[in-house]
Amino acid sequence: MKKVEIFLLSALLVLTLTCFSSAQEPEPQEQEQKLFNAVSISPGLGFEYFSRTIGWDDDEYTSKLKSLFLTLDAEVELQRGIYVRAVLGFSSSSYEALVFRELPVSVQLPEDYIKGFILGAEVRKKLIHSESLRVDAFGQFYYCYGIKKEWEVPDLTVEGTVEGRPTWMRAPVGLIFTYTGYETFFPYINLNFNKLWGKFNMDEIIQDLTGREEKKISGESSFCISLGFTFKLTESISFKSEASFMPYKEGTDFGILVKAIYSLD
Repeated sequence: MKKVEIFLLSALLVLTLTCFSSAQEPEPQEQEQKLFNAVSISPGLGFEYFSRTIGWDDDEYTSKLKSLFLTLDAEVELQRGIYVRAVLGFSSSSYEALVFRELPVSVQLPEDYIKGFILGAEVRKKLIHSESLRVDAFGQFYYCYGIKKEWEVPDLTVEGTVEGRPTWMRAPVGLIFTYTGYETFFPYINLNFNKLWGKFNMDEIIQDLTGREEKKISGESSFCISLGFTFKLTESISFKSEASFMPYKEGTDFGILVKAIYSLD
């Protein structure tokens, strides 16, 4: 992803949250009440799986990125309906059929899962909250740092190895529409612009021959629609489930998420 695209994405998030924050100024009495309310903290344990089509070699070729996440997060509610969430977790990702042609010997990445770490953050702002509808604006950023993995180069008469490490980012920005007419069940629709980009570095050693190739990757889909619900089991424990669909010109990518949340109000 180009630097200008990153800048525009960041500017869009800041502008959206700033505009809605200014439009939703609370009454003086509400401000005074907020000052004396305890800050809400909600830790959560989540599992996510998604399959996304990625383009590489200037989008001349495509393949699938399949990822499993196991995450721990904590969401803090600040004043005026602003929520900040930090995420830490583990990932296991498969990068199917990436081909590295600029190495001493061309190799295709095996269909193998590479472990890694997840760091993330989210900012969410409540825009509307009535008896039956809640609308939130949000921006999220995930960074996946893969652990180096080594494979043998096949079909050689001498010993040779390749070592790969992926890193990629995911940044959705959008709106969440939640129906709040029920007491314990809250279905929602999440519409967002969802960008994924990154790189895969591959190093090859075959006796005295060495080489490195960097493969840039980017998600073919950019728009995402998610259908989900939050179910309140008790006053403190909630369960969240979500299915995501990301259309692009040749098909639709998908993802699922399940999460348990404990509220420390």
